[in-house]
Amino acid sequence: MNPRTIAILGSIVSVTALGVAVAQVMPTDRARLPAAIQPPSPTGTTAPALRSTIRDVTPRAGDAQPQTPAPAGAAPAPAAAPAPSATPPQATPRRAPQPVSIDLLPDNEDLRERVGHTREKLILAARSGNIERLAVVFQMNETMPVFSRGPERDPVAFWKQASGDGQGHEILAILLNILDLPAAVINKGTPQEMTVWPYLAHVPLDRLTPQQSVDLYRLMTAQDVRDMRVLNAWVFWRLGIGPDGTLHYFLAGE
Repeated sequence: MNPRTIAILGSIVSVTALGVAVAQVMPTDRARLPAAIQPPSPTGTTAPALRSTIRDVTPRAGDAQPQTPAPAGAAPAPAAAPAPSATPPQATPRRAPQPVSIDLLPDNEDLRERVGHTREKLILAARSGNIERLAVVFQMNETMPVFSRGPERDPVAFWKQASGDGQGHEILAILLNILDLPAAVINKGTPQEMTVWPYLAHVPLDRLTPQQSVDLYRLMTAQDVRDMRVLNAWVFWRLGIGPDGTLHYFLAGE
């Protein structure tokens, strides 16, 4: 052989030997390769992707927070105040105490003298059409009668605001209407005795006689009656006078 042929054969032998050596040290485990660069398996299926090694350690609502032990001798940390509720608790409405006794008067002829006198003053003030006249009657008491369940102190301003016409005329009309109906005497003969108008405020709405139902519709519409029956409570206006003629309240609500 000539030297050139010998050199070519030697090169071929060297390359072949180098390939064999490299093949022996290269890894052949397919699972070591990321799924994105793994070659297809012999069956034509793709190897499963590697699972992420990152996990979410963000605390969820309601999960207990880990407690860091306090250094020896340190004062214990004060307990954390509970977070305020997103929805404040609903206030429970307070109902007026039930009277011990209820006596329905057939008309307004059998009223105590002082009670009847105060009633007449209220009727005259209402018929005047001037809401200021009603305030004068209220101011005749040693203490101002209850006219609102809120913090209002000026009865005239309150009545004008509560009246549909803005002048208090509707309130005067309501006052005349309830005083025109018979009254009920509650807790008769006790220190809590009170004459209340209208008597309907102390009659169960589901037990009204036909005549009492007519009296009820004299004061309010059919829709108002249905709403009040759903509430199962008298929430319309009422007025109370003590046996000595003192006006105690004229207000709406239970």
